[in-house]
Amino acid sequence: MVSSGTILNGMGVGLSAVTAEVFRVKPAMPLPEAAKHSGDTATETQRLKSAITAVAEQMNLLAESAGETSAEIFEALNMLLEDEDLFDTAVIQIEDGWEAGTSFIRAVEEFAELLSGDAAFEERLADIRDLAKRVAANIAGISLGLDLPTSGKFVIVGEDFSPADTAQFTEAVVGVVTIQGGPTSHTAIICRSKSIPAVVSCSKAADLVDGMTVLVDPVGDRVVVEGKESDITKPLTFIAKSHDPLIPVRANIGSLEDAIAASASAAEGVGLFRTELLYLSATTQPSKEAQAKGYEEILRAAPAGPIVVRTIDAGSDKPVPFLNMGHEENPALGVRGYRLIENHRDFIIDQLESLETAREASGREVWVMAPMIATATEALEFAALARAAGQFKVGIMVETPSIVYEIPSLEGKLDFISVGTNDLSQYLFAADRMNPALGAMLNPWQPGLIRALKQISEASSAAGIYSGVCGESASDPAFAVLLAGMGFDSVSSSRSQVGAVREALSAVTLEQAKEVLAAALSGNSAEEAKTNAIGVLSGISEN
Repeated sequence: MVSSGTILNGMGVGLSAVTAEVFRVKPAMPLPEAAKHSGDTATETQRLKSAITAVAEQMNLLAESAGETSAEIFEALNMLLEDEDLFDTAVIQIEDGWEAGTSFIRAVEEFAELLSGDAAFEERLADIRDLAKRVAANIAGISLGLDLPTSGKFVIVGEDFSPADTAQFTEAVVGVVTIQGGPTSHTAIICRSKSIPAVVSCSKAADLVDGMTVLVDPVGDRVVVEGKESDITKPLTFIAKSHDPLIPVRANIGSLEDAIAASASAAEGVGLFRTELLYLSATTQPSKEAQAKGYEEILRAAPAGPIVVRTIDAGSDKPVPFLNMGHEENPALGVRGYRLIENHRDFIIDQLESLETAREASGREVWVMAPMIATATEALEFAALARAAGQFKVGIMVETPSIVYEIPSLEGKLDFISVGTNDLSQYLFAADRMNPALGAMLNPWQPGLIRALKQISEASSAAGIYSGVCGESASDPAFAVLLAGMGFDSVSSSRSQVGAVREALSAVTLEQAKEVLAAALSGNSAEEAKTNAIGVLSGISEN
């Protein structure tokens, strides 16, 4: 039992805090016990088809209410829901005598047993199981709604929340605490997009009960029982000392809506255009004309400045239907990103040529980069393809540890590199970013990651290659100062954080940024590194 003043540590999402009453999300109504059907296989198969269609339609409605930020999540979920192999496995279960709902659940568990030990699949498995429950509930006539309050103000607490759950958040939800999850969980993504203060991966939150008042303090990475306003960890405030930030701050986008919103910010161009988000629901390969038209709209709408385009980064947690990639035992280490060149060279060339058409039509400055480059040979091959296709600046994503050691050999061959800290972290620490149990390893303040980033910046500078960071870490104003102190030439953040990051980078000199970096490097843990860096930054912001 927790008492007043008890501090529960986790990983914060957002910069604002909130105090409200706890609302423990109740478990959903239990599904009927596994059962056999009456012997009519055709009828049960049709019941299953109808239920899958109904749940898919429900997911589409939830996607509309959740907004653009999470639309791709729901598209990927519907692909899992409508997977032919999964359906065929369920039909076999029906033929063995199990009723439709039971058959679908058993089919999912059969897949789970087949792919056990694959951390990336096991994270998606939670979503697939949630979908299976929804299909079975539809057949049984049971509602799986969260039954959240619609008035008042509450901090909702639960194990974790599926995308379908988060789409049901009401206006009464002013804070979220999850026992599991991590910085890239669906809960974190949705709360960040909706500006709902949250703390995830807070294991001791299991002790919270209805009626308690808690302070959700994301800046302090904690929940405080009976916390007061005086307990809030204040985000750093900066006083601009220069009109321009120490290094340019660009925006990350993935759609036309993102590009329009980013133009309303102070972003100096786009540091990451995630093109794969345009293809997550495409069942056939789009023509070059269709691609060029879509790209041109986005290029014209994007904020002034260079637009860095990442070629398709499909695979792992981002399946694209028309690529027919199938199942992999370990998708995070499988065929994804530039590795698609082996079987889908024509599409990657089409994409580059479509971008060139859009570049010429829009008159914008376009840089192109390939994801998941692991060798110098791959980097050089992509550079040749890109330069043959158009008038681009050409670069690569630095996400695999192996390419870090190849940067010196790319002198004169690449125009720029961009670091994706999410993937670099998962490969550096052998901690799959889709596994909720390993969320702490993806903390950007891990000293190992900071040292790796410093090495990347120094190697790029020595080779005369422009360097930027476009991973989630660059959306943290304090960490952006760290990156500037390392010598990176630019950062790119989520569009909502552009202003805060610019403010921080306008308040420090290069020498002060280097002091912040030195303080972080003196820490032996992520917590120490962050505390030390914030301590120096606090002194700077006060003077």
